[in-house]
Amino acid sequence: MERRGGPGSYRGVTALPSSAFQPLLGARALADWIREGGKPARAPLGYSLRLRWHTHWFELNWRTQLERMPRGELPSDPVLIVGLWRSGTTVLHELVSACGGWVTPQTWQCFNPSTCFLTGAPARSAAVKRPMDEGVIASQGPQEDEFALLLLGERSIYRGLIDPRRLLDCGRAAWLESEDGTDRWQHFVRGIAAGGGRLLLKSPGHTFRIPAMRRLFPRVRFVWIGRHPGEVWASNVRMWSAMMRVYALWECPADMLEQFMSESMRACADVLKRCIEEMTPENLLWVDFEALQTDPERVLRQILQFVGDRPGRDERTLAADIETALSSVPIHRGERAAMPDDESVLQLDRMMQAARQRFGEGEA
Repeated sequence: MERRGGPGSYRGVTALPSSAFQPLLGARALADWIREGGKPARAPLGYSLRLRWHTHWFELNWRTQLERMPRGELPSDPVLIVGLWRSGTTVLHELVSACGGWVTPQTWQCFNPSTCFLTGAPARSAAVKRPMDEGVIASQGPQEDEFALLLLGERSIYRGLIDPRRLLDCGRAAWLESEDGTDRWQHFVRGIAAGGGRLLLKSPGHTFRIPAMRRLFPRVRFVWIGRHPGEVWASNVRMWSAMMRVYALWECPADMLEQFMSESMRACADVLKRCIEEMTPENLLWVDFEALQTDPERVLRQILQFVGDRPGRDERTLAADIETALSSVPIHRGERAAMPDDESVLQLDRMMQAARQRFGEGEA
């Protein structure tokens, strides 16, 4: 494949997050949003020039790629894994994907969304540790499409990783639950779906877009994984802090993460309440993170039976698929944490109990 300019735009090279400072560079809309924040406090030497250079090539490559991408309707029946950050969405995504019969975005695609359908997969795989824990990110492993959505210039909570001063604004925009302004992301999803198999997506950000996702995908099925809210709160503060050390151009204001988590949990409880009122157990399956840790075989079997058809797979292969997934994807134990004295946490805990009764297997 001929090189078309811009980082990550040729075969054999992929952008992966690392523990060192790494600017997130993408579409013109993202660059314009960054510039609105003023002069970055942590910008590396030559950052402004690199931002302009990358934006130019990103837009050129995207237009070229768009001409070659599939047209038509989005797939009607994807499976979406949702739940707050640090609830187990990543390991669940990796386990379900490893069971086979799926097409799902990979890391090299999500971090190179303007060129991934031009270049094809990198010739060599790469892997790094995640900034916040012992998990590993593989270039050719499943990845949350929120990173593609961010770099494509769409409105994403992850903009707050770049400018933590505006994290609350990014969150409050996400609570609006609209699919407006996701045109590029929808093109990206069509490109992924064209790879064959049933579409599997995972993003905690989609948790707040569930009403919009139901409009985009008429036969979508959701798998919502929930975890003790106190553990989620503590783990998120660590995660967002670690990610900001890698990606932020400005320092995070004091108490910003705690306020953000409070609003996130309140918004999450509101989404759960709406799901309980509007959806049936045929549309959404509730999974407990603790159950995934203690009895992953049963949980995986329950998920695969809930989602239904997987091209190339049937009931006879179910046990073998689950065995393959469990042997290849480690499930790390979570850390215990006390329940914060915050009404939003208690509100979410109450809604989780109701959702477990409605969409799961009753009281845990």
